[in-house]
Amino acid sequence: MASETTIKGILKNAAHGEAPSKRRPDAREVAIQHARILQQRKDLELQILSSIEVLSFFPQVRSPEYTSSNPAQADAAGFKAHVRLFQPGDYEDLIEERNANNLCGYTLCPNPKPKPSPGGAWKLVNVGRPDFQIVDKKELERWCSAACKKRALYVKVQLNETAAWERIGIPDIGIEMYEETKPPAPDSSQKQPSEVKTAEDAAALALERGDVGATSSRMMNLTIREKVVQRPAEFPQGGDSDDEDSAMAIEGYTPNTGKAK
Repeated sequence: MASETTIKGILKNAAHGEAPSKRRPDAREVAIQHARILQQRKDLELQILSSIEVLSFFPQVRSPEYTSSNPAQADAAGFKAHVRLFQPGDYEDLIEERNANNLCGYTLCPNPKPKPSPGGAWKLVNVGRPDFQIVDKKELERWCSAACKKRALYVKVQLNETAAWERIGIPDIGIEMYEETKPPAPDSSQKQPSEVKTAEDAAALALERGDVGATSSRMMNLTIREKVVQRPAEFPQGGDSDDEDSAMAIEGYTPNTGKAK
């Protein structure tokens, strides 16, 4: 008996056959894609350099009513938009550019930077005080005041070391400004408990002294009554002559008054 042989088709079944090999990417397309990425990075770097140049002359609104602690809204919004994608190194370049323009290192400060002082590279600060320090003069001469330095560094610590082209697609990146803490305005209608107690003590003292004038805010009803004596007062009765002599005696001696005894 002849052995059975399996007949195989010469055409492969497309449904169960091997998957076709993946198409290799074209080298030209890969080169074009890399070129586009590099061009985007260069454009972003040029944008950052342009922002540094613009911010080096901020603030744009110069008026006595606007200060570094209270800048114009247009300047604050522009500063946030320009510095959004900065790295810490870019921010340092901005400070150097502002100092080169004789401006304070803080972008929203219109004041000039301090003039170089003579002497060595170090300076004594707060001599004779508990917060005495020895600091680099170059660092002090970058800012017009310690408050501007605090505001500038508050922005710097929010910047990221990650490259700007890796963060440009993140819409949530934002910069917060240093919030100036101002003491609340005193409300004359509401007094503190200590003030109320002090006023009450002062009014009581004035009442005790009888110094109650038209400016007194306390009104009191006083009733004056005559004191009732419980028993009648005893008057001294007239005594005999011995009592009178004893009253006239001086150290046991009774002077002669001319009376007949």
